[in-house]
Amino acid sequence: MTRCSVRCIAALALLAAAAGVARLSRPAAAAAFTTYGEQLGLEQRDFRVRNNFVDPTANDNAAAQAAFPGQLGAPLAIWKAHAEWSSRPWAGSGAGDGLPGLNPVLGSGAANFDNTFQGVIAGPGGPDSNTHAALEGDAGSTLAFTTLPIADGWTIFYLESWTWDDGPGAPAAGVDLQGVATHEIGHALGLGHSNAPGATMQPAMSADGTPARSLAADDGAGVQAIYGAAAAAKPRITGLAGSGAAGATLQVLGQGFAASGNEAWFTRATASGEPLKVAGLPAQAGGTRIDVVVPAGAADGDVLVRVPGSSGAALSNAWPLDVIPFPVVVQSLQPASGPLGGFTEVQVAGSGLLGVLGVRFGGAAALAYTVESDVLLRATTPPGAAIGPVDVELLHSEGAELLPGAFSYVPDQAAQLAAVTPAAGNKLGGTVVLLDGPSLLGLTEVRFGGVAGTGLQVLDATHAQVTTPPGAAGTVDVLAVAPAGSALLAGGYTYLDLGDFADVGPGLGGWLGVPELAGEGDLTPGSATGCVLRLSGAFPLAATHLFVGTGLGAAPLLGGTFYPLPLLLDLPLASDATGALELPAALPAGTPSGLELVLQAWVADPTLPAGWAASNGLLLHVP
Repeated sequence: MTRCSVRCIAALALLAAAAGVARLSRPAAAAAFTTYGEQLGLEQRDFRVRNNFVDPTANDNAAAQAAFPGQLGAPLAIWKAHAEWSSRPWAGSGAGDGLPGLNPVLGSGAANFDNTFQGVIAGPGGPDSNTHAALEGDAGSTLAFTTLPIADGWTIFYLESWTWDDGPGAPAAGVDLQGVATHEIGHALGLGHSNAPGATMQPAMSADGTPARSLAADDGAGVQAIYGAAAAAKPRITGLAGSGAAGATLQVLGQGFAASGNEAWFTRATASGEPLKVAGLPAQAGGTRIDVVVPAGAADGDVLVRVPGSSGAALSNAWPLDVIPFPVVVQSLQPASGPLGGFTEVQVAGSGLLGVLGVRFGGAAALAYTVESDVLLRATTPPGAAIGPVDVELLHSEGAELLPGAFSYVPDQAAQLAAVTPAAGNKLGGTVVLLDGPSLLGLTEVRFGGVAGTGLQVLDATHAQVTTPPGAAGTVDVLAVAPAGSALLAGGYTYLDLGDFADVGPGLGGWLGVPELAGEGDLTPGSATGCVLRLSGAFPLAATHLFVGTGLGAAPLLGGTFYPLPLLLDLPLASDATGALELPAALPAGTPSGLELVLQAWVADPTLPAGWAASNGLLLHVP
């Protein structure tokens, strides 16, 4: 991944390269553009946005822009950031936000690279899904990062510990989302950091981030070095005519279209990440016009033309398109009733269903829905609020098709519990178990020996998942609680004494703070599964010593405290490129019961005067 931060440390670039990470800091100086030696093929020209930004300022721009149809807030800011890397000025004029001192033209890449906006998604897009998303967590100095390598896709994360602003003006406070997105998209295209003055790809974020919205000459030279300067023969869209309505004929105007075999790429309503393609299109008027019927399932976004060929020069610039979808018509909905606990699969038949972007039952989103075709979709009901009929809504880009009282919730069956898997786990709790039974809808709680578990999730009508609470070693009953009737599985779970891991004191902080040493698993002598020791927050790629002792000491050392006294073992190890270490371990059979071992990790850290950082002490108690 490539990371962008607000701190500049000389060793950062080398560490980042080893870890697949680059960082954006405030501020830094450097040399010209760099590349990762990778590029995106034509099958990786899509991008999507997961709008899970929680800052009010990340989504307070309610001013629609015709050049970016259907989007506001964070998705609009990110789409504009992509437009800046386009081969040509966006929508012909390239009209930008006009901030003082910035290039007002969006679309300065001038390379054989263009990509297509493929919508906004509700949930995680998965790894390497060409998705932008916010990420919770303590960012430290990090603003955002892009996962690498890029050849099979990328993901850009924006750390929510920062305040994000969607523009279009300069942020009153916080960081400009469009500017940071423009920088991170450069990484997603294969660019490393540049030290050219004013470059978007500088490792430092200047001011509030708005200067990064505009590419400098060095940024353009970088993307052209990867994809080639925009070829004279590269197809070019200069405008649209005809109709943008689904089922109507759209005229794509421009130049460089092939006589035959052209493809038109549309934004897909389902935001799957794959453009909706219409193939086999001939060109008219000497390669300056393509007539294409706007397909069902196309959505507000953009349209591109691909001519025969496999290089970036075969794909045109993107042109914004406001799609008027087919009207959604419902002919039937079956079954028309199901349990209050949800998980009923409902089949909807009708027409125009490719334009459906969501399904709601009684105002609650369906647990899942799949658009099978323009005439068929399937949706899974969420748990209901009360018994009785509810409205069903099919959401689309123009609003919603309302079906009043089309589905009725009926009472759940009483809970029936048959098995808990695994049937045994650590007395400390924290074991995720699967409940299986003929009826598990509507569960509100699962108790182990009278103590409620945590994180209860009903997975479907016959399965649920919960995390065990702590308990005393021995066998306990499991009670599945539901309003319609609870179910008891006598002796359904056994708590095992697998030993304990305990933090016994602070360490010595280093570059990334105090390294943390933790453990989990089975400390039973002779255990087949054993345990895992994990170190995090250490200096990357650093010599590490794991010390093991049979007693708990407190000897001052190098400004920290050394715990494992007397010393039994010194295990020489090394942290990985992210500053972490994972060590599987197992105690041999015959290890005395009740034995206590004390562990501590010391990590070489060149940023400290003494040269070493130390983790907390970790006490292991053998059962």
